[in-house]
Amino acid sequence: MEIAILGAGLAGLELGRRIKESGKDFFMLEKENQIGGLCRTNKTGEYYWDFAVHAMYSRHKDIMDYFYSLPLVYEYLNRNVKIFHTGSDGKRYIIDYPFEIGIKNMPLKDKLECVKGYIAAQRKRKKKHTHLKDWVDNSLGAGIAKHFMIPYNKKIWNCGLSDISDKLVTTKIDPNSTIDFILSILGKKVIGREYQAKFLYPKQGIQKLIDYTARDIKDDIMINADVKKLIRSRKKWVIMAGKGMEKKADLVISTIPLPELLKKIEIAGLKKKYDVFRWNNTFFVMVGLKKEYNFKLIKDCQWVFFKEREVFYRITLMHNFSSEYMPSLVAEITQKGDILEKSKRNIKDLVVRDLIRLGIIGSASQIARTDIKLVKYTYPIPTVGLGRVKENVSNVLKSNNIFLCGRNGNWDYINMDGVILNAQKFVAENL
Repeated sequence: MEIAILGAGLAGLELGRRIKESGKDFFMLEKENQIGGLCRTNKTGEYYWDFAVHAMYSRHKDIMDYFYSLPLVYEYLNRNVKIFHTGSDGKRYIIDYPFEIGIKNMPLKDKLECVKGYIAAQRKRKKKHTHLKDWVDNSLGAGIAKHFMIPYNKKIWNCGLSDISDKLVTTKIDPNSTIDFILSILGKKVIGREYQAKFLYPKQGIQKLIDYTARDIKDDIMINADVKKLIRSRKKWVIMAGKGMEKKADLVISTIPLPELLKKIEIAGLKKKYDVFRWNNTFFVMVGLKKEYNFKLIKDCQWVFFKEREVFYRITLMHNFSSEYMPSLVAEITQKGDILEKSKRNIKDLVVRDLIRLGIIGSASQIARTDIKLVKYTYPIPTVGLGRVKENVSNVLKSNNIFLCGRNGNWDYINMDGVILNAQKFVAENL
């Protein structure tokens, strides 16, 4: 049986590794000239940087055991994550993460608004919610909605909050309990999202995880192989890629973005486009400082969330992931609104402007290097009604020997551990 894997990101590579171990043959097609997808480590001069946060943690003991078993040189890190908040008094505050645990750090007026709103929401708490905004308003209350949840989520997502399913709450937001909220307000130490509180990071970059996963399957991977079309012929799939490449397979496993796959196939019962498939494209801007300087205010953090008028919604400080890295940060900006009209140079300038305005760097003269990359399909958005449509699409594809796997392939907003679990489960159940 000929097996084709589309995409050589973490999902595709983990699938390939597992399939190889089972004794079956496959080939993998990757459109880029480098494997890894979002799990790549970039190099700009002396500065190494990832596409934002790649902390290795998991709720699943077997995944953590797997991470620990790898022959990688790790940094063992305690999470230090903050939220940047401008108070009603006009002062800037660096508050704890997650937000409901950080309320204690806020000025009194803001704190009271959050507590009163939370108590009111808990008293009339709804059991079912229709979308993300409904959950925020009726579970967290007006204060938390005003000071963080609404502005931050409006900033990051490329669609309205009423279009996002409340599934995001259980899969990603993972709110703290009411008891934890109360204890934190009373000044007790509470660790939010405790499974993330300690994590691993390869000392030489997340690329090392990719390189290890691919170590025994390099000969099975074809890079610069941009899949253009899949045609059904005599119970096989003919996969047509760039430069006249043509490959045949009995079974196809797609880890490429699902909306892209649908454009490349003709199958009865499937449309080329579905409105429920929404996503973010993201600009990643790296700012590297000269050796004699460091960042201010947030210099000890691994990542920080921003919800106000600055252009970025999150900053990742790479030198706080690895002691071998020069001081640099990566700012994330969703490609939407006014940003659509900006050049890459303009966007870099906006990031530097906001870093100076916020007091994170002293002046542009402290900067040694900058870089910017636009990455498409960074976040598949869990929209209202997605589950039903995705199930139908997946079933039709399966009946035609095309299977979906991974974050973008299966259109599921999951982290690295979820991607690895997804690949493991697929091979165990289908091959």
